[in-house]
Amino acid sequence: MSDRKVGRPRSLSPAKITQIKREFKKYINEADIPIIVEFAYMNNIPRTVLYDYAEFSTLKEKCLMKKEAQLEKLCLFGVINATMAVFSLKQIGWQNDHIDVSDSAVLFKHFVNGVLGSQDDDWGQRI
Repeated sequence: MSDRKVGRPRSLSPAKITQIKREFKKYINEADIPIIVEFAYMNNIPRTVLYDYAEFSTLKEKCLMKKEAQLEKLCLFGVINATMAVFSLKQIGWQNDHIDVSDSAVLFKHFVNGVLGSQDDDWGQRI
């Protein structure tokens, strides 16, 4: 068996990875609502690079968490349109679970479950 490596060689040097990580951190800290594809575009990096290299996984997660928090806050304060916030949040994995608000008991149960983290049917016993 030969000692040849299998697969395509990595295109980024360790120095380039370090530089991108430094710039990505700076972008996340300075952007009001950080967007991964915007960072890639602004830095002439194919966005696939940010997804293909494990070295960027923590920064991608931090970027998504800040984006989620900022969008939620801005929506709650009425600064941005709720429909646009929901659309953007769905792009990062949020789901819209429908709750029938005509049944106030069911709505209250969902509220209590969300606050207490309970999923039991006997949730009323815990209050």
